[in-house]
Amino acid sequence: MAHRKARSGNAFLLVSLLPAVLILGGFVLLFFWGFYQSLTDMRFGRTRVDFEGLGNYTRLFGRGRFWDSVSATAIYAFSAVACEAILGLAIAKLFNTRALLARWFRPTILLPLVLPPLSVALMWTTMMNPETGVLNYFLSFIGISNFSWTSKSETAMFAVVFIDVWTFTPFFALIIFAGLRGIAPEIIEGARMSGAKAWGIFWRIELPMVLPYILLASLFRLIDSLNQFDIIFGTTQGGPGNATDVLSVSAYFTAFQNLYFGRGAAIMIVNWLIVLISAIVLVKLWQFTRKRVI
Repeated sequence: MAHRKARSGNAFLLVSLLPAVLILGGFVLLFFWGFYQSLTDMRFGRTRVDFEGLGNYTRLFGRGRFWDSVSATAIYAFSAVACEAILGLAIAKLFNTRALLARWFRPTILLPLVLPPLSVALMWTTMMNPETGVLNYFLSFIGISNFSWTSKSETAMFAVVFIDVWTFTPFFALIIFAGLRGIAPEIIEGARMSGAKAWGIFWRIELPMVLPYILLASLFRLIDSLNQFDIIFGTTQGGPGNATDVLSVSAYFTAFQNLYFGRGAAIMIVNWLIVLISAIVLVKLWQFTRKRVI
């Protein structure tokens, strides 16, 4: 009887896992299909598809604009994640106090996260309009007039990073706040009784103990930022010029506007490799910090 129950339980578990396995298998098949496309000269309207090997990749690596896209992707992703980590840590520290501002701020912290990224992009594009945007109206009070935001290549990257930081800093804040709440009060109290000041407690106790949480949040956000499309496409579409022409946007225009599917797939494979290497480095750092804390 017990054997039958165990078999029925295993069968139920397998059936429950089947949808997830099928979805994962679908993603794996799509990845290999995209990799195959990157090795061909596949283009819309052509019935014949020739195998080119690494031809698409050699053409990409020989183009200056491709390396500009790699640079823009790295600047966007690492700048956004660094700013979000610092601001998220500051907000988490605020939440870990009994300050009145913390009580007012907590109910609204999730608002940017629940908004669709494309809607966020359109909202900020309206507010960043150099002539009618509300942001320039407020900047005029401190003597800054007609700030370009997304309309000039010198400020466009700053603008899209600013939008990303506004949107995803709460993600960092919540994860770091959970880490701060997990620190035993006895440790903090013992440090205070030993004469440690607030800055010393933060630098020597709190920061090392929440560093794994910061790296974990950075891992998820870096993966997303290196693949970011909605915010950039909704605000600048990779412009002005190629100032914000990150790899995901470049791949979109190459594949779906210029209709070079093979070249577009090659760009995304390179983007995937950058994401993979960055994720491996962050995972190694996370494992190292976890061992030091434990």
